[in-house]
Amino acid sequence: MSAKTLKSEVAAAAVATSGCGPEGVEVVEGAEVEQAFGRLEHLYAQLPAMEEKGAALARARSAATVDGLAKAAAYRAAELVRADALVTEAEARVSAAEAEGEQAAGEARLALMAAGTQRGLRVGPAQNAEQALARALEASPFDTVEEARAALLPAESLAALSAEVEAYQAAYAAALAVCQQLEDCEEPEGLEQSTAS
Repeated sequence: MSAKTLKSEVAAAAVATSGCGPEGVEVVEGAEVEQAFGRLEHLYAQLPAMEEKGAALARARSAATVDGLAKAAAYRAAELVRADALVTEAEARVSAAEAEGEQAAGEARLALMAAGTQRGLRVGPAQNAEQALARALEASPFDTVEEARAALLPAESLAALSAEVEAYQAAYAAALAVCQQLEDCEEPEGLEQSTAS
């Protein structure tokens, strides 16, 4: 069922009744009641298929979350590797500069301290990114990042699936509300008839 069809069902459900009671009583025809409950029954019959689509949507969203965190962790890890390389280069310059004299060695040591500071600033974010990825994997239905990436949906497919599930949920909720309202309208009449007899 397309999102457009579901939206039309929501609109049809909203047209049913707006109220019941002595003030501004709307006459609800038997055909309207039958139609409202028929819509609900039709939507209920689709529930198992829509539950599967909802599960697929949740899985795809979880995969997207894991993938995003994996990319962030990879970026942070690459930053740390670059910082480590700068420290290694600075250490090599210190060793070479010590042979040239104290002034050259002092400048090289300052460069090493700066590189070490930059590396230190990269450690925390890299660890945090790895921990966030581990938590997301643990909370997801996936064991590995590769498994999550295999479950990714193209953006347009994800958007279409999301729209379809949301439209179904809205149509079902609207149809259910209309049917409950119709039942509420019928109950007082039944009670009045039983007390009058």
